[in-house]
Amino acid sequence: MPVFEGRVKLKNNSVKRVELQARTAEEARHHLGKMGRIVTVKKKVGMDLGRGLTVADRQIFFSRLAAMLSSRVGTSAALALLRDTFKGRIQEVSARLLAQVEAGKDLSDAMEAVGAPDFPEATVALIKAGARSGETWRALRDAAEFERELVKVKKGAAKGLATGIFSFVFAGVITVVSTLYVGPKIMGSDLIKAAGDSVNIDFINTTAFVVGCIMAVLMVIGLFFFLLAAVGRQISPVHADRFILKIPYYKDLILAKNNFIVLYGLSLLVKSGVRTEEALRLSAVGAPKGALRTDLMNATTAVKTGRSWPQVMTTFHPTDKASLMSASDREQVAGTLGTLANQYRELYAQRLASFVPMLNLIAALFMCIAGGILFGQAILPMLMASGGVFG
Repeated sequence: MPVFEGRVKLKNNSVKRVELQARTAEEARHHLGKMGRIVTVKKKVGMDLGRGLTVADRQIFFSRLAAMLSSRVGTSAALALLRDTFKGRIQEVSARLLAQVEAGKDLSDAMEAVGAPDFPEATVALIKAGARSGETWRALRDAAEFERELVKVKKGAAKGLATGIFSFVFAGVITVVSTLYVGPKIMGSDLIKAAGDSVNIDFINTTAFVVGCIMAVLMVIGLFFFLLAAVGRQISPVHADRFILKIPYYKDLILAKNNFIVLYGLSLLVKSGVRTEEALRLSAVGAPKGALRTDLMNATTAVKTGRSWPQVMTTFHPTDKASLMSASDREQVAGTLGTLANQYRELYAQRLASFVPMLNLIAALFMCIAGGILFGQAILPMLMASGGVFG
């Protein structure tokens, strides 16, 4: 949707600059006219290269909006107030959301339309799940809490992940270059030839071969897991998820976040009084394709036929099924689902927090080995040759 930039004269005679999305210039004028007297309106040329809402901006936006919605302030009025009282990206995003809401969308759909980088996909999914219960303000508050916890976990994780991957690949490059280029060059020099049989680095070459094979296997395994999560879950989500569920640790890293979002939404739906069958159906519709979505659809069918729906949830641990089956009323079921959702959230945080240090430790180990191989291929032959000649 095009972005328009306008200047509006407010009631206090101050001029305010506003950016908003609109289908046409007339629609942009309509929205700007509600703020005050329009001075200028023009369509922005080129792409919007802004970085979007930062995490700190979203925290402020979510907390302010949640506070107003919980106090029964209308969504349009709350967004208009945020647009008029803030500057920068919060003002721009509030104006875009307001345009979407006034066009007939609810708040969660409007956020999905604005999309990344202002509203990440996982955050929007969480808000949409919570909004189905009728308590959008609570969904916004929980989304803010969710992002705060993820920021704590991910702080430095991306940098650490990139460092670990680069170090591992660099160690592999050093090993290959040392064995296939540096070593042969040194062994072919006149000094080494003059030393004769006193120079023997076969054990270095054997070590380099073994290490290279180990690194190649690890790289293939890493690439397989990456493709399984990125491509396999797109091609055949159910079968990919079934396979991922059989892999300890990895399953928590890949599936736990989506499980948290879906179960969080389901717990709110049940708690708000929605029938169990309808709550399961709505959760299945909003869940990403995969094993959990299939389980929710099967659970909906089970409720229709009078069976216990937790029994068909193959993605749940037996202890989780037992907890749900022992719940005697709606409140207990909602509480159990909320506990399970928090369990997945904490599990995802723990796995993410431990994965990066483990990767960096492995990369550091192979860097040390690669340095030793480089020494053995470049320096050790000359030391042996010197000892042989002068000995």
